[in-house]
Amino acid sequence: MDDPPSPAIIEVRVISHGRQRLLSLSDGREVLFSDEACERCGVAEGMAATPELLKQLERAERRVSAHEAALRLLSSRARSETEMRTRLAMRGFDPAAIDDEIGRLHGSGLLDDQKFAEAWVEDRKRVSPRGRRMLRYELLGRGIDPSAVEQAVDGIDDRETALQLARGRARKGPRGTYEAFYAKVGGFLRRRGFDYEVTAAATRAAWQELLAETPDVADEPATSESP
Repeated sequence: MDDPPSPAIIEVRVISHGRQRLLSLSDGREVLFSDEACERCGVAEGMAATPELLKQLERAERRVSAHEAALRLLSSRARSETEMRTRLAMRGFDPAAIDDEIGRLHGSGLLDDQKFAEAWVEDRKRVSPRGRRMLRYELLGRGIDPSAVEQAVDGIDDRETALQLARGRARKGPRGTYEAFYAKVGGFLRRRGFDYEVTAAATRAAWQELLAETPDVADEPATSESP
């Protein structure tokens, strides 16, 4: 026995300020899809609303929803590709819709791991400076390709950054002994991702500057046995 013919689309009404279209079918049903989904599927009055067309519209609708979700995520800050994929998956989008959206974002320039890595490093330099090692760890943890990470951190001078941080921390650090000073300032630098050698050099330099600028600081220079 032959399947009954598919209903026809007898009217397409634009609603919600042009963002959605209400499709009236010849069997009395009405179905609502986004304007973008209808454009993707070439919906027009007189077309047969076949099961295949309705499935295409549903897939297109999921892609529209994925795009809207991605734009909301990007409205707060830039995202890496790995982070975007994870966030969209957490929102229940299927892999095909996610792949389609990732390609769309790449094509429009809204998703670019190299630019993300560079912006991440610049933001850290401005707001919360840290060492190259920690910056690498943060970016790799967000799924950035190692080559893009190395390019982003290239030019970071750990010694200069550590010295600037040590000088700022010295104003708040203890001034009784170098050991106490190192525990406070040096510990802070290590937590910011600087290695032992860079931390020790920056802390010694900041201590010597403090001795020269502040007469009442205990005259206890860092010795060769000190960190």
